[in-house]
Amino acid sequence: MTEKEVIDAIKYMQKYQTETDKIEAKTAEKGCPQKCYDTISAFANKYGGIIIFGINENNNFIEQDVYDVNDLQKQITSLCTTSLEPKIRPEFLAITYNNKKLLAVQINELPQKKKPCYYKNVGINKGSYIRIGDSDEHMTDYEIYSLQSYVDGIEEDLRPIKRAEFEDLNQEKISNYLINIKKDKPNLSKFSDEKILKLNGIIENSTGKIRPTLAGMMVFGEYPQGYLPQLFIACVVVPGRKLGDIGEMGQRFDDNKRVEGTIEEMLEESLSFVRKNIPARVIIDDNGKREDVPIYPMKALREAIANALIHRDYSSNTEGAYIYLRIFDDRIEILNPGDLYGNNRLENLGTDNMLEVRNNTIIRLLEETTDIVENRHTGIATMRDEMKKMNLPEPEFETLRGTFKVTFRKEKVESNEQNKTEKIQSGQKWTEADRNEMIITMESTQDKILYLMKENPSITQVMMANELGVARSTISSNIQKMKEQRIIERVGSDRKGYWKIL
Repeated sequence: MTEKEVIDAIKYMQKYQTETDKIEAKTAEKGCPQKCYDTISAFANKYGGIIIFGINENNNFIEQDVYDVNDLQKQITSLCTTSLEPKIRPEFLAITYNNKKLLAVQINELPQKKKPCYYKNVGINKGSYIRIGDSDEHMTDYEIYSLQSYVDGIEEDLRPIKRAEFEDLNQEKISNYLINIKKDKPNLSKFSDEKILKLNGIIENSTGKIRPTLAGMMVFGEYPQGYLPQLFIACVVVPGRKLGDIGEMGQRFDDNKRVEGTIEEMLEESLSFVRKNIPARVIIDDNGKREDVPIYPMKALREAIANALIHRDYSSNTEGAYIYLRIFDDRIEILNPGDLYGNNRLENLGTDNMLEVRNNTIIRLLEETTDIVENRHTGIATMRDEMKKMNLPEPEFETLRGTFKVTFRKEKVESNEQNKTEKIQSGQKWTEADRNEMIITMESTQDKILYLMKENPSITQVMMANELGVARSTISSNIQKMKEQRIIERVGSDRKGYWKIL
């Protein structure tokens, strides 16, 4: 942390009138703020950040002297070392800016195996926070459990299925597996079949009763959903661009199916559902041979669905959650339960960085019995390459606090602005209802913000939040991203300026 970085952060807040996911402003004119632990915890549990004491968020982020730089450092140090678990080691930098004494405090992200950082006075469940946009939010029970299970090295796919028995596994598949594994790994031949299955994570008998593990059931089970009813894929075709759209006959879904079975069976059946429900282009080659080519690359969709099945969270915390495959008019979405695992980050997906995996036993069993993971560690790159081959936008990857989402979009979907222009040019009256409907049908918050800015360049963030029915922090975080991506900029002051779309 340098003085220039701190000043740049102040200028950013003053220019855009907002904090960010890595910058927090606090006043300290009359003493150390009573509540700082939430921001320190949130930064430590996310990507780190800077707290700048001496900036008034409620008065255009102007500078105000802190009461006593030396005492403030002592108070923050005491808070970090005695009231937070694990202890936090803050970095301090006192500066004078515009003749005001300020104190910047750098909070570094904790190593993954030391998270979560929490406020000891209220305990881990109520005292753990995470930074979302410019807000410090309580961590959910699932987020806390995910961190703790990672620290403890819990292998959820090895847990036994309580009511299931060995006979619930497909015996023919088990026999073939044993034959092949003994050939591939001769050292296993000296063990009994039961021990081989136990060593390879297919069964568990610690209680004296042989029971399939979750991995064994999801790879070899006769009917896994008999014991794990929510571990299925819900496949739907929506007659429009958003959930809730109604088709011409009043239907909410043009098609829907509950896909069950083992991982391999669910993968193939869900791909069949997609093929059945997406349009295809007719290609005729030089020899006059006709071929129907789906408008989305099936190889990319196969990788995405396989990833959802293999890498979803199979813990008891998410046993009630299923995978969701949604086909809209303009896109396909695949959502699976579970945040990115361990140290994995969105920016590292599809790169040469080695990623940690959640379900090691499932992956190994699939490698030994199927071709589902033959492209291990290259799935994301394959999705991107296949979309590029068809001149389609890159797939989009998102983490949604407990859910991982992949979106495949169609090429050059007609924009709402084009629809509006065509309606006006055709002589039809553009009504307030048309305007509201157009905003509702926009897919992203950023699209809605852009439309409101075009409609009223002087609109404030509070006005946008009220118009869209979302928190101001949601507007602020999206605007921040749009500025960083050079989509928009603010011209002039917060009160008298306006939005410029670049």
